[in-house]
Amino acid sequence: MNKSKLKLNVSLGTSYDPKTHITILPNDDSNPYYINTQHFTGRICVRVRDFKGITPLGTSRIESSPYFEGNNDQYSVQVQGRFKGNNLTADDIIFGNDFDKKVNLPPGSWLGLKILQYIDSGLEADIACDKPWAYSPLAFTMNRLNVHEEPDIKDGELPPWPSVNGEHIEENVIIPRDGDKIEVLNNVSMRKKYFNSKENRKIFPIKENQVWNFDFFNAYVDFNDVAVKPVRYVCKSRDSSIVFFVVVFQLIPIEDDGVNTITKYKEEKVGESLEEHPDISDFTPKTGARWASVKSPTSFFPFNKNKENSIRPSPSSSPSPSRDVTKFNIEQNDPDDDDILD
Repeated sequence: MNKSKLKLNVSLGTSYDPKTHITILPNDDSNPYYINTQHFTGRICVRVRDFKGITPLGTSRIESSPYFEGNNDQYSVQVQGRFKGNNLTADDIIFGNDFDKKVNLPPGSWLGLKILQYIDSGLEADIACDKPWAYSPLAFTMNRLNVHEEPDIKDGELPPWPSVNGEHIEENVIIPRDGDKIEVLNNVSMRKKYFNSKENRKIFPIKENQVWNFDFFNAYVDFNDVAVKPVRYVCKSRDSSIVFFVVVFQLIPIEDDGVNTITKYKEEKVGESLEEHPDISDFTPKTGARWASVKSPTSFFPFNKNKENSIRPSPSSSPSPSRDVTKFNIEQNDPDDDDILD
């Protein structure tokens, strides 16, 4: 007897438009996905502990990663990249969540927001509006950050990916001082203290030869079985004129016949062709929710193709060969369903 289930789909794109998004394979440490636009060149690896979700056609599920050994983290979004042009400072690049529809929040949410804004003075949010959002300066809110300069690097290039076996980023940011002097921020508390100041963020320039390695993780949100509206993490400019990348976690319904859930879903819903796959549609899963940790301020919300802009698995020059990717189409649910359901 067939049984309807919800399975996690993780997608990645270079804009809000779902047409730019591809379904990615979590926990594939040695094959980060490569992005190259006029504003950002980077690699992204998403990890999900005990991943049981949907994978791109032609790939096998990777349930975990060495990254999770010795910690309680449930997911990770690790990025290596270069922000290009636009004369930005560290105050201009923000990271956080936003939603296309109103989210039903528990009583007292405003108090939680005040606490988070006390921890992170750069956190800005409107959680009660029709399209809730919460953003914080990327340089502050990341759990791990490493920034260094590469003297000779060309457009589209990056140094080797640092985490082919799930290695963690080593915290290190060099702050220029007067003359040739520098200050090295080599632990999280030092870096957060420095970048919690708007004045400090404004005097930290973004250069095209800077390589940013950063990791955003959380020990309290298991996207395998809890979610609200598609949970969207966005890295963009403060004025919203530039979107660098978007990562979406979304539970979607599939049929499980007890044999091969993912293969059955792909064959019946998508077919064999990789050429013409419809876009992912908005979907609100009927599932539980819980509060995210204050461990990272932007996790405030409750959770239980042209040549110029490209996104693809890392090219053959990266540690591992490329692979095919695909997208999935899911019918939209009843718009009257609640955002968060037990």
